[in-house]
Amino acid sequence: MTVSYLFRRSGTGHSIEELFGAIRREIGQRGVTTKAVYLPHISQGLRRVWQNIWFSRQQNADIFHITGDVHYVVLALPASRTILTIHDCFLLEKNRYRPFRYALFWLLWYYLPIRRAGVVTAVSEKTRQELLRYVGRIAQKVQVIPNGYDPVFRFSSKSFGRHCPTLLQLGTAPHKNLSRLIAAIEGVPCTLVIVGLLTTETLADLQQYQIKYQHYEKLSRAEIVHLYVACDIVTFVSMYEGFGMPILEANAVGRVVITSDVSPMREVAAGAAYLVDPTDVDAIRRGVLQLIQDDVCRKRLIDNGLRNTQQYTTAIAADRYKALYDQLEPVHPSTQSVL
Repeated sequence: MTVSYLFRRSGTGHSIEELFGAIRREIGQRGVTTKAVYLPHISQGLRRVWQNIWFSRQQNADIFHITGDVHYVVLALPASRTILTIHDCFLLEKNRYRPFRYALFWLLWYYLPIRRAGVVTAVSEKTRQELLRYVGRIAQKVQVIPNGYDPVFRFSSKSFGRHCPTLLQLGTAPHKNLSRLIAAIEGVPCTLVIVGLLTTETLADLQQYQIKYQHYEKLSRAEIVHLYVACDIVTFVSMYEGFGMPILEANAVGRVVITSDVSPMREVAAGAAYLVDPTDVDAIRRGVLQLIQDDVCRKRLIDNGLRNTQQYTTAIAADRYKALYDQLEPVHPSTQSVL
């Protein structure tokens, strides 16, 4: 069996690629031949979308697995041998007040791909419920396979820096809620480590609230792991997520994490993170101070986190995907149905 993993264009992002890179390595250890195929174009404009579809049509494999983001390429692949993984419905959430763009994403990224793919998976029950709400009954076929954290994240003991802890913030997009986090830690002796592009508005917030910070962009996986190891608290008070991988990565390294008391973060955390209302600056502040000052609370959450990671290993995710690969109907290449 050969499984071809289809990824968005290289350089577009890294989270999906890292997730399925780890899963691909696990699958390879189960006697399956795998290959990674990166689409040639960023999905900007219908012309580029069509070029990616045409490129995908030229690929050969026993099983095709669309790893996320470029859902529409299922239209060029043999339906009965194609798995589509959907991470979130952010494109629909983001464009709900832009009718043309919403309709385009709804049709090409969600409705038609879900309808056509032989198997569709979502990374959380929250995403599955959103799909049911957005596209209706055809989303009843969606199965939930939670993400597994990359085993490069391993426990590393560290003394907590109580007098000036390091807070690690991964991601700076608007839904990451960085502006409220910055306001919440005003006057708190700490260093905020930010990974991601900083806008002029964010820079102004950092200056206004006099936040001591460090800033990084375009880090390697090893550099990201190092930041987890070096930090004291991982901040993840996001307004919207499809899953919440930083929770598990913090759990695995043995760092306490503060996250949002909303789905899917509360379910992923499962008692292994301090939960707060992400819309309430005062609640975020109280949470950060609690984690700094309360050694017992912090240790309990770290211990819970180490147990929590046992439910979300890459090996478990790989086993579930492998079972789906085995179930897909084999079709001779000469009988492939394409767009």
